[in-house]
Amino acid sequence: MGAQRCLYPDRVMRRMPTIARAGPLALLIALAGMNAALAQGPGEQADRGELRGLKLGLAARTMSANGYGEFACGSNGGPPRQRLDDWSGFSNCRPEESGLYEVYARFDDENDYVGKALDDPISLGRTGTRVAGHPVILSVLFDDNGVLRGIRFVSDPRGDPGARRMAHLLRLAIINRYDPAGWSCTDLPAAAGETPVGGVFLKQRCEKITAERHLTVEAHFLRKPGQSEIDANGEYTQGQFESSTRFELFDPAYAKR
Repeated sequence: MGAQRCLYPDRVMRRMPTIARAGPLALLIALAGMNAALAQGPGEQADRGELRGLKLGLAARTMSANGYGEFACGSNGGPPRQRLDDWSGFSNCRPEESGLYEVYARFDDENDYVGKALDDPISLGRTGTRVAGHPVILSVLFDDNGVLRGIRFVSDPRGDPGARRMAHLLRLAIINRYDPAGWSCTDLPAAAGETPVGGVFLKQRCEKITAERHLTVEAHFLRKPGQSEIDANGEYTQGQFESSTRFELFDPAYAKR
């Protein structure tokens, strides 16, 4: 299908009760978290950066590591690779095709360390690197000169089935955070073997370009080939679906190699 103007995609909003099978309370908590974490005004955005002080144009060598930890080379939104001391180690990573160097980092959350020390899975499940309440894999992208040119975060697939099921809703918080007006969204066709989840099929890519930012967000809620709701014994399966959000923010002035 072709591009369309996008505020909150109507099909998903109409079907939220079906989507939120983790329970109505979980849905309310998630939406409240979205508004609290990302729905900021223009003044707050300028003060706080895009995310925890991260802003386009910052220099890696002067960026503070406060609030972050476990630095490593990134893998296009996947798990960390070579460990780094801080942001300034970006040049030790292999550049992407764009010429940018991806540095993975986690939010350095004191409660996370307490949860690990106590071996408390409940505490750990509420901390870590989260955006609008959703667990994500975060990375920052630098050019050859160590200038921050991009920010990327992808839903963390290691969450429990309930958290994973809600992951596609993160895109709504992102669209709201950067003003719902002006987004262009495209519904992507299903690949062979991809099927709906509970009657809902979401495979959508949205883009917005301004003088300051080039934003893209892609969200999926579907079953991949071989995944099903019922197993061979007639029992309901758990976790056999893909629910994800991938967000990228780039400096539109950056010239790719």
